[in-house]
Amino acid sequence: MKRPLKRRLKHGMVLLAAASLALAGSGCATKPVDQPTQEEKQTPVKVSNITNRSLTVNKEIVGTMKADVTVTIMPKMSGELISLNIKKGDQVQKGQVLGKIDDRDLRTTVELQQAALEAQQAALSVAIANEKSVKTTIDGGASASISAAMNEASISWTDAKKNLERVEALYNEGVVSKIEYESAVTAEHNAKLNYEKSKIDIEKAEIGVKSSQAQLRQTELNVKQAQDRLKDTLIEATQSGEVVEVNAEVGDTVGLQTPLFKIVGLNPILIESTISAGQLALFKEGQKVNVVIPVLHKEVSGVVSYISPIANASGLYVVEAKIENKDKAIKPGMIGEFVLGQTIVEKALIIPTEAIVEQGGSTKIFIIKDGRAVEKVIEIIESQTDFTAIIGDVSDGDQVVIKGQNTLMDGNLVNVIEEGK
Repeated sequence: MKRPLKRRLKHGMVLLAAASLALAGSGCATKPVDQPTQEEKQTPVKVSNITNRSLTVNKEIVGTMKADVTVTIMPKMSGELISLNIKKGDQVQKGQVLGKIDDRDLRTTVELQQAALEAQQAALSVAIANEKSVKTTIDGGASASISAAMNEASISWTDAKKNLERVEALYNEGVVSKIEYESAVTAEHNAKLNYEKSKIDIEKAEIGVKSSQAQLRQTELNVKQAQDRLKDTLIEATQSGEVVEVNAEVGDTVGLQTPLFKIVGLNPILIESTISAGQLALFKEGQKVNVVIPVLHKEVSGVVSYISPIANASGLYVVEAKIENKDKAIKPGMIGEFVLGQTIVEKALIIPTEAIVEQGGSTKIFIIKDGRAVEKVIEIIESQTDFTAIIGDVSDGDQVVIKGQNTLMDGNLVNVIEEGK
């Protein structure tokens, strides 16, 4: 039997209410599920250190490489070139024989002069022996000196004169005969002649020795000159370096003005540049400088060796620096650049220029403190391509962000992935 509609509706509402209460009771008894918290994002950055130093800028001045020394070798005498010992490109040392001129006639001359020297030495020996013989004869071998020989003859003559005076007085008194008187006269005369003859003989002997000595010296000089002329047939390098010109061949006749060879000294090598009066202050003689050779992709050091005291016709000054070039890789004519540091700010806080952030009309940087970015407003003193001098609330040694700073905000957590220099 069916129940009335009204009763059925009432019963359904009761069931719905009961279900709702049961559901509500069930919800109150269930614990809520915790939601996961989101981790703070780290910004990857690259940093560099702030330094307290002077801000310098490199000035580049272009120059040209040239040989330190260039010499032209010419022969010291004319003749036929009979040997050639080098070719272009050879490295030679000072004093090395490069070639030779025909020396046959000169060798003959040396031999003749040497023979004449030997003959003259023999002649001098004879003259000296003769001088000794003359002196010995005069003084009876008592002394070989000139004064002793002359003294002996002088004494004999003096004695003869005194004897003549005595005999003459006796003859006048009639004590001695005329024969005795004439004998005394003859003895005095002979003593005088002997003295004068000994004097002449000694002088002749001395003159003979001196003449032989003079002739010997002249012959020795002739020998030396002949030997020097013979040596002049050798063509020698007057400078160490590389041979860049050879202007003759074996068999050619060459003269005193023939430029046979050219040698250039490449170690050291020079860099030469012309600078303005305003750039003179950048250079001092003896100063060490850095030089870049672009074609060789290398940087070398040198020393300033010359600064022109006067300007050339263009109003510029010549400056030169010597560069060691042991491997001869740097060649004359190559372009080089002086790289000179010039201080533009003395002692300031220096940061990489790329660290600077311009935002909202302010200039700032980010430094790292305890793993977070700290924004610092700065004032620029002087800015260059690579580095900038600043004033700000930062210190020497602070880490400044140089990559990733454009997305940073003050207090952001950062992850340093690389430290720059």
